[in-house]
Amino acid sequence: MNECHILSLSGGKDSTALAFFIKENYPKIHKKIEYVFYDTGCDLVETYDYLNKIEIFLEKKIIFVKPKYSFEEIFLKTKMLPTIFRRWCTLELKIKPSNEFLKNRVKNENLDKVKLYIGIRVDEQYRKGVQLKTDFEKKYIEPCYPFIKNGITKQDVETILINSGINYPDYYKWRKRNGCFFCPYQTPFDWLMLYENHPELFFKAMEYEKIGDVGNNIKFKFNPKFSLEEILKNKSEILEKEKKKKAKKNIKQKLIDIFC
Repeated sequence: MNECHILSLSGGKDSTALAFFIKENYPKIHKKIEYVFYDTGCDLVETYDYLNKIEIFLEKKIIFVKPKYSFEEIFLKTKMLPTIFRRWCTLELKIKPSNEFLKNRVKNENLDKVKLYIGIRVDEQYRKGVQLKTDFEKKYIEPCYPFIKNGITKQDVETILINSGINYPDYYKWRKRNGCFFCPYQTPFDWLMLYENHPELFFKAMEYEKIGDVGNNIKFKFNPKFSLEEILKNKSEILEKEKKKKAKKNIKQKLIDIFC
């Protein structure tokens, strides 16, 4: 069978750990697997630095796939701000480029199968993973979940990253998740951390909000409740709320350690 093996790297902990896990446990697959990063052009500099480290550690070049139109090209044309209720950014910047890339590979190389390696852990099997919807996907795409097959948990992922020497990407020092700097799933506290670490990106996102669209007499915002300007004005209150939240979490953990 004429097939290719592809692992989509996000620049996050799980997909990175999967790459190292495959190298260690499936050396034959490692030799022929390809790493692909769907580059929105809107990721943090820490993400690109981490991808560079991955290339060095694994001694493999990463294929960077860019969308046909950049985020700014689409946004400035449509004035449509991405929100949790309409994630057009994921469709246009990730899904469509991925589909186009895979279709071209199948066509140009006359492939029978594309095996996609996905870093979903055994403790998060509730996630849908790759959904095979089109006739093309059902015929040519085969999702593979090595972590689920081998019972790999979140703690195992951390162990893999530490033992490999690559550790976590630097943005985890101040951010909970990987993704674009304007990700609408960020909490007000996350936005403040972006402001503290990359103020130029925070103000860039603020400009997007100012020129974004209006629908049903409602001004759309990245965050469902607050505009970025409001988040900045309420900085002290948001930081204090996060401080209390962390303190409560620490107390809960201490009780678990004592009684469990």
